[in-house]
Amino acid sequence: MLLRSLTIALVLCSITAHAEAPSPSSVQRSLLIRIDNVTRDALQKTGIFAFDDYDYRKFTTLVRDTALLVVTPAERALLAERGLASTLVMEDTSFVTLVRRAMYGPGMKLQEPYHAYPQIVRRGKELEARFPSLVEVIEIGRTSQKGQPIFAFVLSRDVRTRRDVPTVMIDGCQHSNELMGAEISLAAAEMLVTRYGSDPDVTSWVDGLRIVIVPVVNVDGHDVVTSGLDPRWRKNTRDTDGNAILNHPDGIDINRNYDFNWAGGGTGEPTSGRYRGPFPFSENEPRAIADLARAERFLLSISYHSQGEVIYYPWNWGGRPAPDDAVIAPLARALAGSIRTMKGDTSYRAEPGAGLVGQSYPWLYGTLGTFDLIVETGLGAAFFPPHEVQGIIDANMHGIRTMLRRATGPGIAVHVTDAASGRAIEATVWIPKIETEEVRRRTTHPATGTLYRFLTPGPHQVIISRPGYDTRVLTGITPPDSGWKRIEVTLTRTRH
Repeated sequence: MLLRSLTIALVLCSITAHAEAPSPSSVQRSLLIRIDNVTRDALQKTGIFAFDDYDYRKFTTLVRDTALLVVTPAERALLAERGLASTLVMEDTSFVTLVRRAMYGPGMKLQEPYHAYPQIVRRGKELEARFPSLVEVIEIGRTSQKGQPIFAFVLSRDVRTRRDVPTVMIDGCQHSNELMGAEISLAAAEMLVTRYGSDPDVTSWVDGLRIVIVPVVNVDGHDVVTSGLDPRWRKNTRDTDGNAILNHPDGIDINRNYDFNWAGGGTGEPTSGRYRGPFPFSENEPRAIADLARAERFLLSISYHSQGEVIYYPWNWGGRPAPDDAVIAPLARALAGSIRTMKGDTSYRAEPGAGLVGQSYPWLYGTLGTFDLIVETGLGAAFFPPHEVQGIIDANMHGIRTMLRRATGPGIAVHVTDAASGRAIEATVWIPKIETEEVRRRTTHPATGTLYRFLTPGPHQVIISRPGYDTRVLTGITPPDSGWKRIEVTLTRTRH
């Protein structure tokens, strides 16, 4: 215990030393300035700011019409020459100190209503204690660097019994500084548990679904941001330069570390915000999500990121849509249309994602058939001033309700059992009219024997197979207008 305490103390000292030490760029850029009533176009026309979310050499946020910029005196003078008057907020030789002031405010630390990870876990366990039949808090893995537990909140009626119902996932903070994901996930858990029994929709969803919420995937990185040490921190805290000290830009982008076209995505450069790691699933955090997904076989999931007010869905692969595009695209548009932007004058937009490489949504869809949608919350910053948080949460609760409503169908539920024993078995369920070789064949859940599958209006041919069994071919399968059409299939062992 003493050795562990000493190790933790040394790590914290290393982080603190990193956070206060000036970087090479901080000597050049020593001014934090604010520009009011400015547009993105006006800043871009100066040629100084490219608005690259991963380039922190010129730290830029633009929330509504207020920009916070870290600049050199010469850059500030150039902005003034081009008609962009600024207010000096802070001058310091430490770049990270200026960024902390920009993101955390005058107190230089994260403010309410944001939550640190222990607060989030504690609230989940409070809900579990109050509603033991509805909530179960489970550990799905441990972080790569500090070995912290990654928790999921499982919500369902008779939650500790494996019922044959569709499963959905909500996750947040794969990128640790995108804090709205944790806040929206926690708010979703609160809504679904506390309104059960009084809100008819919520009650029907908790009764009819298994909902798994992972508020924070990147726990170590989230700690760095919420502790007030470094608001830039995007990746996990893997010591990528091997110096035994946590210093920016250490870490691996866990949302470039999934094993789906891994080599073509992110970058192999460790200093990049998109560093994909040394090999696929090198990191515990994405492995935890993958293991959870294999165990649960999610029908649908939402992963919260920031920012852009856009929904990304699978996929645009060299100009080709996903095999299930006829179902996924309308679903994504419905989700986007239900979430109002921060300005309130329109809704989010939906676009097929072009990043098919090492990210969660192509892995979940391409490997397991899960319709995973990326929700980029808010506009103008990785995380937002405290007074903006509740509005973004409220807007996204409409999205949560839209997703859960869609998770009730329409589609088919193929239930496969062994003809001799009657036991549920895992079998491949293939719809050749839809599926291509870009995606893996979908299978029934090994525990329940059921695959829930969204479908366009039929008829469809469905092929059910398992090694050692005779293949069944069903024709004329048509999904209902609502709900799930249950199809009972028995497979007989092949005679040799």
